[in-house]
Amino acid sequence: MVKYKRGHLYYPIIPIHEVLESTAERFPDKLAFLYPMEMTFKQFKEHVDIFATALKNLGVKKGDRVALYAHNSIEWEIAFYGLEKAGAILVPMNPQFKETEVKYEANDSGAETIIILRSLYPVVATVRDETNLKTIIIIESEEDKENLKMPEGAYSWSTLMQNTKPDPPEYEFNPKEDLAALMYTSGTTGLPKGTMLTHYNIVSNIIQGGIVYELSEFDIAMTVLPLYHIYGLNVCMNQAVWLGASQVVTPRFEVKEFSELIEKYRVTYSLCVPPIFLAVVRHLEEPGVKEYDWEDLKVVNNGGAPIPLELLERFYELAKKKCKAKNVTIQHGWGLTEASPVVAVNPMSRAKMESQGTLIPDTFHKIIDLETGEELPKRGDVGELVIKGPQVMKGYWNRPEATESSFWTDPKTGEKWLRTGDMAYIDEEEYEHLLDRIKEMIKYKGWSIAPAELEDLLFKNPHISDAAVIGKPSKELDVGEIPKAFVILKLESKGKVSEQEIIDWVAEKISAYKKIREVEFVDEIPKSGSGKILRRELVKLEKVRLGIK
Repeated sequence: MVKYKRGHLYYPIIPIHEVLESTAERFPDKLAFLYPMEMTFKQFKEHVDIFATALKNLGVKKGDRVALYAHNSIEWEIAFYGLEKAGAILVPMNPQFKETEVKYEANDSGAETIIILRSLYPVVATVRDETNLKTIIIIESEEDKENLKMPEGAYSWSTLMQNTKPDPPEYEFNPKEDLAALMYTSGTTGLPKGTMLTHYNIVSNIIQGGIVYELSEFDIAMTVLPLYHIYGLNVCMNQAVWLGASQVVTPRFEVKEFSELIEKYRVTYSLCVPPIFLAVVRHLEEPGVKEYDWEDLKVVNNGGAPIPLELLERFYELAKKKCKAKNVTIQHGWGLTEASPVVAVNPMSRAKMESQGTLIPDTFHKIIDLETGEELPKRGDVGELVIKGPQVMKGYWNRPEATESSFWTDPKTGEKWLRTGDMAYIDEEEYEHLLDRIKEMIKYKGWSIAPAELEDLLFKNPHISDAAVIGKPSKELDVGEIPKAFVILKLESKGKVSEQEIIDWVAEKISAYKKIREVEFVDEIPKSGSGKILRRELVKLEKVRLGIK
């Protein structure tokens, strides 16, 4: 239970699976899921107990890393709470991952167990011998269940669930220290890093968000954002479970289905990203599109990436005029994986949408000078935004140097603050304004893509001598930036390989959303004296070419 004292919020020091157990005790007969099937919170907990037992019987122990490689589903949520109850640490994988990405995260995390969709088994099978993966649990489709023969060393989800009697392990947890998840996030240097989020980090942020969004057990959540991402995992799924809100779960976003499900299940809130807003606007503006009944929709939040205000305004007007959503509030906020993820949100009653909002409860911020590292005292001063709060990560998995450099130590108090990597200022009313990314992540349709990951891949091409990748600005609202590579060919390859061949080569080896969209052959790549690629100069060049200031 949340306790209040002297105006501050205090958070229960519990492991994340106890959130479900508490809700199942409060609302045993309330529906946890409305779609794609109905299931009460009591039934949800019973399934979790069975799966936690199955993992125990398969040898999973406290502290083991378990990968979850699948699209959104009720099984995904059961698997999450089940592996947490079994004492394991979640390693979520994007279902768009290809072999190299699965291999990297499996090896980096040390996962020995993986839960996957049947359709993704061939990817895992290809790299299994190059990893420590010993146990594979396959979630079957309805069609699979009748004629599916399990590969050697693999277990059927449905068989485990049918044949296991609930007897879950009982571990002692230290929620402030024990990890609940390794959420892999890409930096601008090196390969993706596992962000260590404790049970306390995750539980704290659920409660912080629930207060800001003004939600309760009477709400109905649209769980459309991918659960392998921290935004979907914590702000969609875990928050709904904490509240006792019912969920409408979809494996992926499809605009017509999304619009119809809001109407059919009387959805009250949905957490979205810019491409969803744009797709809905385009759908509602199509000639002859039916008018939906979204009368119960009261909150739609944007996160994950910046969004043009005019797009939010178009969505708001169309929702009111064509969908009866007269009481809907459009919110906008921001966060980062390292903060579980929410940091600031525009308040329901006093939004300043040109900003990223005000801090959520029990979160603090400062602006520090990029050169000196000293705190900038005046509101309006521009520098790097640093934050602290109960939701801030423990550090990066097996990367002590990266962990150390990601925190700023206040010289006055000795407290450690998370460096967000964002240029920002705080205005007189304490609203945050993010101006630019110090970390040069590429934002493509709401996805985050690390230039270094693509550069690392390009260097493996036998024709390439050197390469730099940037996010080329796009004027299309639903794109944001496209990955563009500047490539220096080896002398013997000049004139013998085309730009399209490089694009196609990369596309075969990486997720579709990470594909390089443009290649330019150059003779030189701008670098600093220490050898660091000066991507800002390349971005500036592209802006000049496009006539963007």
